[in-house]
Amino acid sequence: MSLPPFEDLYPRSKAYLELPPLRIPTGWTIGWNALDIGMAASLDGIGGSSVFTATHVQRRFNIDIAFRPEFDPEGAFHLEVKYQPWPRSERGRRRKDVPFALGMDAETVHEFETRSYAALIAELEHWIARCTVWTREGD
Repeated sequence: MSLPPFEDLYPRSKAYLELPPLRIPTGWTIGWNALDIGMAASLDGIGGSSVFTATHVQRRFNIDIAFRPEFDPEGAFHLEVKYQPWPRSERGRRRKDVPFALGMDAETVHEFETRSYAALIAELEHWIARCTVWTREGD
């Protein structure tokens, strides 16, 4: 018995069909996306230290969503937006040769907690849009 080609299976797979439709502009890298439209109906069984993470290297932002406490139906989504300041030269100019990485000096610019999946998605899209155009510091 031969299996259908992967291309035929994936568009109908639960992993694909349960992904939320998100508006994500150019420049973002999605590192992890375990969001699932089924979360709107029930918060049972949600776990993992992170259910979503996205980074915009040029704007120096990272958005992370965790569900805490893990696997607790009484838990909540926690969205955190962090800004990583540009490394600076001795003269105070941006050093663009240093790769982006969240460090100890990363600033938390926004936190949000909710049990509502719809409110979470609205907040996530708002902050993705805001961070796409927000300049936190000059040259």
